[in-house]
Amino acid sequence: MSREILVVTPENIEIEYELGGIGTRFLANLIDTAIQSITLIAVIIIFNILLGILGIITTPAAKAVLDFLQGITSGLAAIAVFLIMWGYYIYFEIAWNGQTPGKRQMGLRVLRDGGYPIGAYSAITRNLLRLLDGIPAVVLGTLIYGIVRDSPQIAALGAAPMVLTLCFLLFTGKYQRLGDFVAGTMVVKQRAPRVPTLEALAPPPRVLPEHLAAYALADIGKRVYDMTVPEYRAVRHANDRRWQLPIAMQQFAAMRLAVPLMKRLDIKPPPGVQRINYADLLEYLAVAFEQYRGVK
Repeated sequence: MSREILVVTPENIEIEYELGGIGTRFLANLIDTAIQSITLIAVIIIFNILLGILGIITTPAAKAVLDFLQGITSGLAAIAVFLIMWGYYIYFEIAWNGQTPGKRQMGLRVLRDGGYPIGAYSAITRNLLRLLDGIPAVVLGTLIYGIVRDSPQIAALGAAPMVLTLCFLLFTGKYQRLGDFVAGTMVVKQRAPRVPTLEALAPPPRVLPEHLAAYALADIGKRVYDMTVPEYRAVRHANDRRWQLPIAMQQFAAMRLAVPLMKRLDIKPPPGVQRINYADLLEYLAVAFEQYRGVK
């Protein structure tokens, strides 16, 4: 099965992605599971310390709080487990535009089928269904535990979601698990921006300001993933018409488009740079978007 997928947006822009492999996704999940486990252990320790402190204090108010907390311990534990095991993925995929710490470490990102950024509905749907298609580290641990303890029931409990997940990953065209299939999402490898060349920038000849080159690769190139397709089309249109305008008019027109874009994408000039060539900055944004997102 090919790991390359070509997405054609409603604007007739072709974007090529490399799908995230099973092994890479498993490693990303292991990283996330390790973070979740550490967080859960920390919450348990803090809660026990709190109960210990309240047990030492002999005031009626402290005893009342202690009795109340002991009475709802199971409920608090269930809420904590849900927030850490499921809320973790939902929060990060919404806040980090389709990435969790594990996915970011492994260079993966969740997108909608059409190549658009993931939304709140998609993030919630795909992650709530982890209850059915399993969390790899958990189901693998359950399977091994069942085998070691010679308990077919426990082993089957671990094997069932694993088989379901593998079936979806292997027999769907986009390596989708059940949650991805229902939510309409896919996991892709995030591309690193390439250094633009004169051949890539021409015709017409496009000159990038020397003081922006290294900074653009290090920072701007990462941020173009947050650009929308309509924003890219506006930038590309401005670039295509740039050379029809006088030099002074180029800068004025580019500034009106670049300044709000820089503000939205949180692009800031590097330390020591007093003046930005906005027209050249738009050139680099367009080229970086094309390379980073795979637009042809």
